[in-house]
Formats: sequence, C-alpha cells, structure tokens
Amino acid sequence: MQIKEQIKWLIGKDLLKPGDTLPSTNQLANQLSINRNTIQGVYSQLKEEGLLLIQKGRGTQVAREEEITRFKTQNPYFPFVEQTIKDAYELDFNIENVLLSGFAYMQLFGQPLKRKMRYLFIECKVSSCTFYLDEIKRMTSAEIHTINVSVSPENILIEAIHDADVIVTRSDMAERVKKFADAAQKTVISVGSTNDVSLLLK
Repeated sequence: MQIKEQIKWLIGKDLLKPGDTLPSTNQLANQLSINRNTIQGVYSQLKEEGLLLIQKGRGTQVAREEEITRFKTQNPYFPFVEQTIKDAYELDFNIENVLLSGFAYMQLFGQPLKRKMRYLFIECKVSSCTFYLDEIKRMTSAEIHTINVSVSPENILIEAIHDADVIVTRSDMAERVKKFADAAQKTVISVGSTNDVSLLLK
C-alpha cells in the first residue's frame, strides 16, 4: 500500500510523467529489499486503475496524458494533503503522530459528516422521470439536482455529472449522456429500461 500510494504521489506531482518507464519488478524489489511479487502486485493494481501500462518487451510505463489528467481531476485532495502536512510542520507538530491520530479517529468515529447522496436528473420533464424524482425526494434525504441540456453549456453538464453519485435520464438521452458519464467513470440509469428502473429503486 505504501509503495502504491508513493507512486501515485510521484505521478500526481509530475515527478513521473506520462510515458516514463518505471524500474522492472526485479530492480525495484532489489532496491527496496522486498519480494518481487509485492512489486508485481502494486504494478498490476496501478494498471487496473489506469495509471500504468504494462507491455511485453517495453516494460512498465506511466499511462498516457489523458488517463493521468483524469486521475488528477478525480483525486483533487493531493494539494490539500500536502498543505496540511506543511501546516503541521510549521506548527512544530510530530507529523507521524498527526497522521496516526487522524487514522485512529477515522477507525473510531468514521467520517465526521457523512455526505448526502447526490442525484442528477438530466432532461427529466416527462411524467415517468418526474415520478422517480419525486419518490426519491420523498423517501430519502439525498440532494436532488436537475439539468436541462438544451439550455445548459456543455461544461456545466460535465461538471454536474462529475459531482453526482447517481445520474438519471430518459432512455432516448442515455447514449448522449453516457459519453460524458464514461469519461467521469459514472453509471447512467435511464428511465425507460426495466433493468435500470429496478436498479434505481434499489
């Protein structure tokens, strides 16, 4: 876990750039005096997350710029963590104690304020869409947002999709919305599909 997170930091701070080659599993295992299988597992996990490319004969490389940009967009907390550590140093706190204390707090008390689920309804003016929107409002404390694609700029739609936990739209809009949702690694539920409606109710 430490090695995996450290590689993410090196990528996040552009110390490892798209296309850069990483040490082989044997090289890194020897440098760190750990088992080669551990490094192999780390590389495999980072490949699954889209951060590394493992190609026969070419070794292990940092993924393309598109994937790295997506990673940075979806993990905006890196600057926050860095600033928090700098603040702790300036206050002369023992940084390891601060981090361990934070981890212990999370283990005991969980998240101090659990964020509400965010539902985004896109172009849902038809009665079937409105029914589910109203039911979710009635049955949950979720945040409900609606957006009209015909009058909203594309960047507003992309931002709204990125911030949503659940995206709901009409079946005839699903393919268009899915194009943006896939880039944000979000699932679209379309009202009009029996399977999707059961997923929405669940």
